This record gives sequence, structure tokens and C-alpha cells, in this order.
Amino acid sequence: YYSPRWKEMLGYRDDELPNTVATWEALVHPEDKERVWAGIHKHINGETEYYDGAHRLKHKDGHWVWIHDRAKAIYDKNGEAVRMIGTHTDISTEKALQLKYIQQAQMIEQTHDSVISTDLDGNIVTWNLGAERLLGYSASEAIGKHISMLHPKEDIPEVIKSVEILMKTGKYISDVAHITKSGKLIYVSLSLSSLRDEQGKIINIVRYAQDITQRKKAEDELREQKNILDHQAHHDALTGLPNRVLFNDRLEQAIEKAKRSKTNMALLFIDLDHFKEINDSLGHEVGDKILKEVTKKLKETIREEDTLARLGGDEFTIVLEDLVQGHDASVLAQKLLKVLSEPIVIEDHELYVSCSIGISLYPDDGTSAQNLLKYADSAMYKAKENGRDSFQFYSAEMTELAFKRVVMETALRSAIQNREFIVYYQPQVDATNNKLIGMEALVRWQHPTMGLVAPNNFIPLAETTGLIVELDRLVMEMAMSQIAQWYKKGLNPGVLAMNLAVKQLKRKDFIEMFKSLIEEIKCKPEWLELEVTESQIMTDPDEAVIILKQISDLGVELAVDDFGTGYSSLSYLKKLPIDKLKIDQSFVKDLPDDDEDAGITKAVIALANSLNLKIIAEGVERKEQKDFLVEHGCKDIQGYYYSKPVPVDEMENILVNGFRQ
Repeated sequence: YYSPRWKEMLGYRDDELPNTVATWEALVHPEDKERVWAGIHKHINGETEYYDGAHRLKHKDGHWVWIHDRAKAIYDKNGEAVRMIGTHTDISTEKALQLKYIQQAQMIEQTHDSVISTDLDGNIVTWNLGAERLLGYSASEAIGKHISMLHPKEDIPEVIKSVEILMKTGKYISDVAHITKSGKLIYVSLSLSSLRDEQGKIINIVRYAQDITQRKKAEDELREQKNILDHQAHHDALTGLPNRVLFNDRLEQAIEKAKRSKTNMALLFIDLDHFKEINDSLGHEVGDKILKEVTKKLKETIREEDTLARLGGDEFTIVLEDLVQGHDASVLAQKLLKVLSEPIVIEDHELYVSCSIGISLYPDDGTSAQNLLKYADSAMYKAKENGRDSFQFYSAEMTELAFKRVVMETALRSAIQNREFIVYYQPQVDATNNKLIGMEALVRWQHPTMGLVAPNNFIPLAETTGLIVELDRLVMEMAMSQIAQWYKKGLNPGVLAMNLAVKQLKRKDFIEMFKSLIEEIKCKPEWLELEVTESQIMTDPDEAVIILKQISDLGVELAVDDFGTGYSSLSYLKKLPIDKLKIDQSFVKDLPDDDEDAGITKAVIALANSLNLKIIAEGVERKEQKDFLVEHGCKDIQGYYYSKPVPVDEMENILVNGFRQ
């Protein structure tokens, strides 16, 4: 018996199919028939409690319907099976889904790309053949391990971040590095997606990875090739220096920067003297070697931030940025002339290659790249006309100034060797009782023909040429010797304050030199005070803390000079081992009438008190200035109100006979 519903399931009316076993058997799929009968016979023979199977039956329209068959045999009194009672359920939809999943699983398993799934903690759950082929681990080796085993250690933070991005946005795609079982580094295009359960909750993360190692290698090679071509387009093939194209770009950038920061800039145009004759007589190969050697010398002479370019032939240019004054460019020009005047040895030939240099200045001479180059070129030809092996500014006045500077520098070097300097001393006074508490050592140049030269006429030059280090040490030696003599005579000169240049501070041998000087002169550390400016400290505050601590450890006091004119932070001020703040004369000049200066002065005094620092004011010239300072807590005074800087004999007179206003 077959129910009308059974027949309807196969597309038939009840009267279209007879209720016989043959009806059912005729509709069973040929591929399923043997398996179905085998299952039925096993049940009839008592091997299974009931029959449970699945097979296909042919629908009236010709397609196959998947049936889930559950049945039980009915036996007569002799134990013979006489019939089977059961149900057929249409499972075509479930079977189609099952087939789809099986096919998808096979596709994933067989795909050449790596497909790995992990739980939310990153532990590997599934591992396909593509992963095995790509990464070298078998499924049994990988499953249960953490996904981090595939990533370089430095990439682990990004691995964690990738999961966070996936959870937040629903996707994650990136090119990443993987490490294979053999330790080889490969690159893959990694795509992450989430796997959810029936309730929509994320349970696993699927990682699809495609090998892009060869593609990345090709991209890197292309990029490298592009970089090489780009370098060749912007650099000179012989010397490796920027060519005219890159030089023009750098010059434009330097002009824009100088415009923004309101600073000076210089352009040096360098042409080698008599290079054509060397080239013609010894050949281009030797000429090329000379150009390379010249390039090496030029690079060693300029600063790291300067731009050196070769425009072609024997023409070079240098862009000098961040100049304090335009004529500072002459310092480099002198160095270049000197270094190129030295012989160059090429293939047993000792050759002398001097140069002519033209200098144009921004903004004095021009504000466009085109004009600056034109003017520097013009100045270079002027240098050639003046006998070569020299430099000229585009401005005749600047050239004259630079030559004066050259003369002055030569004289300054000679003056240091000949000890043409004398030390003046300006008293520092306790204004509450008019008693001398110390003095500041101030250098003067006793020139044999020019007479007494004031510091502002030679100190800036000494600083830019580096001679300040030798000058500083000479002044220290002279002043410390004098203070020691006064103490030896039984006088009480108080504390000697000396200025410490920033270049001196940066010298590695300074501490040892200063320590030796103290010992040789037999000058007690407590007699000494070193003054450093606020701006000096802030050029490298961390380094300054270290060096100043070493000075302080010697027992020497430290004062911050020109305080309030720089930009020091209070956090650094607390760290510095300083003993005193010096109020700059620019704040004292208009006291007590200028409210702003009065406010700043009072704030500096309050700051010194809060940090337990001594305080002194410089540049005090009038009684009302002194009275204001004393009234607000600054009793130590330095300035013309008490005395201008005086030579040794006058200072000794003050020490012997007492201080007179």
C-alpha cells in the first residue's frame, strides 16, 4: 500500500500507480537500488532493529526526489517477513544543501590558496591542502597551534590589530609576511572574514591567503628600477651630486624656507681654475678623477644640511641656509679656497686646482632662484677677473666687508698666540651695604695698532670661526690666575664670574682642562662661577644637564646669564644644577617706569626664590633701578651705577681701599 500523499510527492494521482512493490522498485534510482535492497535484507534478517536509509525516486516529470526511508518488517507466526511498514520523507532540499557544503568543502580543501580558520583566541581549527602546500605544515602539525607561529615577531601587534579591525568593520585585507615551516619568509595577500553560528554569533575567523611573493619581488624590482631612473634623472652620473634639475628644486625650497623663517641664505657658484688646460693635456679620464676628488673635498668641507650640486663641466654650486648674517658665507668660501689649494695626486701627477667663487645673498641680492643663480655666476666671473683663486660677493660692499673679516680673523688668530688680550673686571655689589661680593671677568683686545678693541667687534667673529674656544681658555687662565693672586695677597675679591661659550661647553676635554687649570693655578673652586646663557642651555638641554652637573661637582657655582631672553622650560630649570639667575639688562633698562619690564623682573625674582636660587641684576645704571630691585628682593647688583668694567690696577685699588660709588 502507498498512500495518496506518497504518490503526490512524486507527482502522481492516487489512481495512476498500483499499490505493489514493483511500483516502488521501478521508481528507485538505478545507482541506489542495490544499496537499498541490501539494507532491507539486513533488517529482514534481523541484523538491524529497523531499516533507515536514503535513496532517490523518480518524479513523474523526470527529476529525482531524495527520500529518507524509515521502516520496520512485519513477520507472520512462522517468523517470515510478510510486509514492511514505514515512512518516506522528501529530503531533496537538505540533500541539495548537503551536497553544496560537501562541494564547497572540497573546493576549499583542494584550492591552491591557503584557507585557515581559527577560533577567537587565534588557535588554528582547520587547515586546507593549500595551506599545507604554501606553508609546509600538515594539518595535524598546525591544528591546535596559535596563528602567531606564521608571523614574524615584529608583526604580532598588527596581527592582533587585524582581528580588531575585522570585528569593527566586518573585513580586513592586507599584504603581510608569513614564515613557512622551513623558515623561509614569504608574502601573502591576506583576507579575513568571520564565521557565524545559527544565532549570528561569530565563532571562528577564516583567513584566506594568496601567495604574492613573486609579485612583490617584481614590484620591488620595478620600484628599485624606478628609484634608479629617478636618481639618474636628478643626479650627476660622474659625481653622484644633485644635477641642475634637483639643484633648482632645492634652491626654490631654500628660498621658501628663508622667506617663512625670515633668515638669510647664500648661493655659492664655484668654477675650477684652469681645469680645461688639465683636461686637454692629460685627457678626460684624469679630468673625471679630478672632478671626483674635488667633489669629495667639497663634501667634507660643507655642513650636512648644505646642498652641493654639479651643474656641469667644472661648475659646482652650494646652497647655504640659516645664516645669521649674509657675510658669514665668506667663512665657507675661505675654507673652500684653502682645501682646493692643496695638491691633488692623480696617476703620479701632482696637480693644483684652485677655484673662483661667486656669492649671491637672499634677500639682499634677489628673491628668485633665477636671479640668485645669475648674480652668483656674475660674481664668480668677477673673482676670475681679479686673478682667480678668490671669492667675490655680487655686492661690492659685501666683498669689502668679507675681506675686512678675513684680515680681522688673521689678526685674531695672531692675537691669541701673542696673548694680546687683557681682562677687565666689573664689580658685583650687595646693594644693601655697598660691599663687593665678586666680579665678572670681561675680555678686551689690546691691538698693537688699533688700540683697545671692544668685545662686540671680535667676539661674534671668534664664535663663528671657532676661535672662541681658545680665547675662552686664555681668558679663564688669566682671570683665575689674577683672582688667586689677590687671595694670596690677603684681599677679598669674592667670587669670579666667567662667561662660558657654547662651543666650549660641547668640547669633550673641557671638564678635564678646567679641572687641571684649577689645580695648576691653585684657585679654589668656591672662588669661581661660570655663566652660561639660557639659549646655550636650550640648544641641547639633556646634554647641558650632564655637563653642568660635572662642573657643579667640582664645587664651582653656575649662573644662567641673560635669563628671561631665551625659552627655557621650568621643568629643565629644575633639573639643572644651577645656583644663580642673572636678570638681563634689557629688563633692567627701563625700570621702574616700564610696567612690563617691572612685571617680568618681579616674576624672575619670585622664581629664583621659589627654586632657592641666588639672583643678581646686570646693567644697573641709576639709583631708582637699584632701589626698585632691592625693594623687590634682588640685592646683588652689577652695572655702571657702581662701576664700569675696569683693568686690574683699578680693580685692585677698589679691593685695597674699599668700594666707592
